[in-house]
Amino acid sequence: MTISRVSDAQSFSLLVDRAGQLQVSLQTLEQEVSSGKRLFTPDDDPIGAATATRAQSSLAALAQYDSSSNFGTDVLGAEDKALGEGEQILVRAEEIATQQASSLLSPGERAAAREEVHGLLEGLTALGNTELGGRRIFGGLALDGAAPFASVPEDVSAYDPAKAYTGSAQEFSVKVGGTSSERVRITTRGDTVFQRSLQALKDLWTALDTNGDTAGTLAGLGSARDDLSTERASVGARQAELVSRTSQVKSLTVDQQKVLSDAQDADLVAVIARLTQTQTALQATLTAGAEIARTSLVDLLRL
Repeated sequence: MTISRVSDAQSFSLLVDRAGQLQVSLQTLEQEVSSGKRLFTPDDDPIGAATATRAQSSLAALAQYDSSSNFGTDVLGAEDKALGEGEQILVRAEEIATQQASSLLSPGERAAAREEVHGLLEGLTALGNTELGGRRIFGGLALDGAAPFASVPEDVSAYDPAKAYTGSAQEFSVKVGGTSSERVRITTRGDTVFQRSLQALKDLWTALDTNGDTAGTLAGLGSARDDLSTERASVGARQAELVSRTSQVKSLTVDQQKVLSDAQDADLVAVIARLTQTQTALQATLTAGAEIARTSLVDLLRL
C-alpha cells in the first residue's frame, strides 16, 4: 500500500507539472490567436525575429523613398504646369511682336499692346513665384519662403530682369534608393529658367514703348521659349523617373511585407488546431489527476 501511495504521489506530481506546461502553451496559443502573431520576444524564434527586424527596417526605408518620390512628383508636376503656361505667354508675346511690326497700326493700338506685354511680364513673374504647399517651387522649396522674383513696376524701363531673382541658389533633390547616387533633382533655380524670358518680354515692352522694331525681339522671344521648352522636357523626364521609382518601391514593399508576415504572423488554422489539441490534453491531464487524487483518498479511508 505504501508503494502504491508513493507511485500515486509521483504520478500526481508529474501530472501537475504537465498541466502547468499545457496551461503555459495554451496561454501562448490563445495570445497568438488574438494577436495573429507568433513572435512576441526574440527568444520565440531568433532567426525569425532577425528576419522580421530586417524586413521592418527595409519597409521603413521604402516608405521614406515612396514619400520622397510622391513629393518630388508633385513638385515636378507643378513645375511642368507653370512652364507650360510660361510657354503660352511667350507664344502670345511672339504674336504681339509680329502684329506690331506693321507700320499701319495706330499709337493707341501700340499702347494697348504695350500694356498687354506688361501683363505678360507680371504673369510670367507670378509663374516664377509659384507655390506648392507653401513652398516656392522655383525658389529652393523653403517652407514659407519669400517670393523669389521681384514684382514688375508700372514703369518697366526701371525693371532689370538680371536682378529680379533673389531666391535660393541651391537645388533640391530627393533620395529614392539606398545608394548615394539614387537621387532625383526636383528643382531648378528660377533665374536659370525665367531670366531670358523676362528679358525678352522687357525688350518687347521697350520696343513698343519707344516705337522701336518689335520684329527685332522675335529671336530673343523664340530663344526664351526654347529655354522653357527644354526645361519642361527635363522636368517630364525626371517626373517619369520618379513615377517608375514609385512603382518599383510599391513592388518591393509588397515583397518585404510578405517576408515580414511569413516571419512573424501566425498560421491561424494550424494554431487553432494546436489550441484544440492542447485544451483536450489539458482536460485529460486534469481528469487523470482528479482520478489519482480520488483513488488515493479511497485508499486512505480504507486504512
